[in-house]
Amino acid sequence: MKIWIFVLLVLPVLISGCLNTQSSRVDARASPNNPDAGKLTLQGVIFYTDPSIALGAAKEEGKPVFVYARSETCGWCKKFEEETFTNESVIKTLNENFILVSIDVYKQKNETRNFRVRGTPAEIFLNSNGTEIKRIPGYTDTETFLNTINEIAKYKEA
Repeated sequence: MKIWIFVLLVLPVLISGCLNTQSSRVDARASPNNPDAGKLTLQGVIFYTDPSIALGAAKEEGKPVFVYARSETCGWCKKFEEETFTNESVIKTLNENFILVSIDVYKQKNETRNFRVRGTPAEIFLNSNGTEIKRIPGYTDTETFLNTINEIAKYKEA
């Protein structure tokens, strides 16, 4: 008898949790009604989440692409994001000179495989045609990252 009371008390909680999860899903496709769909904000820096959209924008604007491979459970990714994506010089250089795309290695397995990502964080730089320019596997400090993006931004201008 006690087990039935327990089941009757727990069952509505489990069902409501499933319903809540399903209703909170958002269509991630970009559309005129939802221009921010398909984007991810990390510490105030806005990234596309679809590499094909980012590559299309890069071709259109003639800018290199910064691909940031990460996962929500990666401690080094969190450290990189907290330190680097809050630096005003980094934010300015990225926003002015790059098309930004972030991939989650656990949620976007095809993209992870296509970019040959073996660990997180990984920073990959592509020219506007999608050819790799530079790759930084693992964590890098803010100063080194800033020097790298400034160097690539100058390369773009040449």
